[in-house]
Amino acid sequence: MRRLKKIRLTKVIAVLLLISLTFLLLKDSFLNNNDKIEDMKYSKILLIGIDGMDPKIVDKLISEGKLQNFKKLKEQGSYTTLGTSLPPHSPVAWTSIATGTNPGKHNIFDFIRSNRERQLPELSLAKSKTGISGTDYESYVKAEPFWRITSQAGIPTTVIRWPMSFPPEEVEGNLLSGLGVPDIKGLLSGYTFYTTSDFDPDAESSKKTVAVENLGGVIKTSISGPNIRKGNDITSVNVPLKIDFDKASATITVQDSEYPISVGGWSGWIRLKFKAGLFKNVYGICKAYIVSTEPEFNMYVTDIQIDPENPLLSISYPETYSKELAQKIGLYNTLGIPEDTNALIDGKITDETFLEQCDQIEEERDKMFWEEFEKFDKGVFAFVYDTSDRVQHTHWDDKALEEHDKLVVNQAIIDYYVKKDEFLGKVLNKIDDKTALIVLSDHGFTSFEKNVDINSWLSKNGFMTLTQQPAENQYGELFEFVDWEKTKAYSLGFNSIYINVKGREAKGSVEESEREKVVEELMQKLGKLTDPETKEKIIANLYKREDAYQGDYVQEAPDIMIGFEPGYRMSWQTAVGGATPKVVFDNKKVWNGDHLVDPEFVPGVLFTNFKINNRNPNQKDIAPTILNLAGLKIPEGIDGKSLL
Repeated sequence: MRRLKKIRLTKVIAVLLLISLTFLLLKDSFLNNNDKIEDMKYSKILLIGIDGMDPKIVDKLISEGKLQNFKKLKEQGSYTTLGTSLPPHSPVAWTSIATGTNPGKHNIFDFIRSNRERQLPELSLAKSKTGISGTDYESYVKAEPFWRITSQAGIPTTVIRWPMSFPPEEVEGNLLSGLGVPDIKGLLSGYTFYTTSDFDPDAESSKKTVAVENLGGVIKTSISGPNIRKGNDITSVNVPLKIDFDKASATITVQDSEYPISVGGWSGWIRLKFKAGLFKNVYGICKAYIVSTEPEFNMYVTDIQIDPENPLLSISYPETYSKELAQKIGLYNTLGIPEDTNALIDGKITDETFLEQCDQIEEERDKMFWEEFEKFDKGVFAFVYDTSDRVQHTHWDDKALEEHDKLVVNQAIIDYYVKKDEFLGKVLNKIDDKTALIVLSDHGFTSFEKNVDINSWLSKNGFMTLTQQPAENQYGELFEFVDWEKTKAYSLGFNSIYINVKGREAKGSVEESEREKVVEELMQKLGKLTDPETKEKIIANLYKREDAYQGDYVQEAPDIMIGFEPGYRMSWQTAVGGATPKVVFDNKKVWNGDHLVDPEFVPGVLFTNFKINNRNPNQKDIAPTILNLAGLKIPEGIDGKSLL
């Protein structure tokens, strides 16, 4: 009997010990994954991204006393360069920052990727799917962004305009998508230019130009809306547009609404409704700018963007958030890249007009930021400004000035950095000692002086065969002139080369067993490429995908990644599967700055209001740092390390 009682007592003690141990483990897990943020030094984590902020410019302007608040933050916490992604594209870099992983794990390798089933270029920003109910989108990103992990832990999390956050996902707060959001046609850009002047029908900009007739101070035309299918044809839905004008002003009439506008000035937001089906309306918004009314009439109209109050697609979480935000701050740009660099490059708007547009966009972003900041009392708030990237693309100065340590910075860029310094000053004045502040950029910048046409090089060196040689304005985009049976390799995107492998590419010609041999031969020859005029080396490094990346998606990567020297960049024609007569030729576009070179030349910046533990941080370290600040366990699959 005593023995039986002893056994029972032992069992009871064992059960109690097991319950106690389980409680302790659950308590530790609970603290690590939810409430521990309350016990941390910081209860708020504020992450501010400034796309393309360059350390060379930051250092120069701090030394000149023009960035007092960045200097203050540097002295208070930490300031360093931030290692960028391979390649240093905004989609690749911001995804690496968000997930803490390399492209082999998150699956974004270039702005443009190869659709191997069709052997055509397609955007990496989001994958479109057409179904019975219309077009929908899904993300290519495979790794988990920090906002998903913090949200699953119940931590309040708001993310505004983060690149590659489209389509939006559920968060423990609000999310407004940034780079990746299309217009109502499903495109990334598409201005319209109305003119009474003659124009070259063969010019690249002619597709965006509409010829109109001056009927004694009145113009009657239309605005092109979304594309719809009618039988076997694809056609656009249009709405009538009337413009009454004189020497100094005009009135735009659309769907019974009038919008006054001055010559040399911007309209307010123009609201549009397109009837896209029996029971379907598509709502859009745009702005107009009257360039001139005499002797010729010229008017620029922005891309027709998704109306945030009546979105064609979900661009926010909750879905109603985009509308609620518009009701608080007014209508705003929803397009992923609303700064119209194309209109500037095509000469349809002046530099002054472009910068006015950039200022308008920045003003909207500021309103968004402060609207959310005033409600930010705990958790994570991540916000990205990216107009900085477009201003630097179009206002960079030449490489020679960088090489001789005589960096000359365009005034438009200086003005932007100074405004961001003023913004930072307001932030520093409003945050408390419970707020961890991180300010960072995805990459820096350098000059873009010469185009490099890799498809042209491939064809001249026996790796690609063309059915006809490219000529001026006939580049054979989308691989129109490629003889795939006789082609070993092709290039698309801005840093990518693919081997034309049988069974992987739709029109493959190279056996899988020969792939590595072709890679080696190509890298050996391409690495010797020099500028025919200056004899300078053009390529700093070439990377095999297996050496550059690790993870489940390495097989999706290009076979070779190109790291260009500063001053050189992939040609626009190569990016979309074309080829030009010359391998190397001058860049004559206004787009004279870039970052699609080897990562070593264009690191980003990192400022924090706390000390960090690494003198050479990489952008993959940001996500684990955020999770560490939030008191959460860092998942094993993350490549970066916490900077705490």
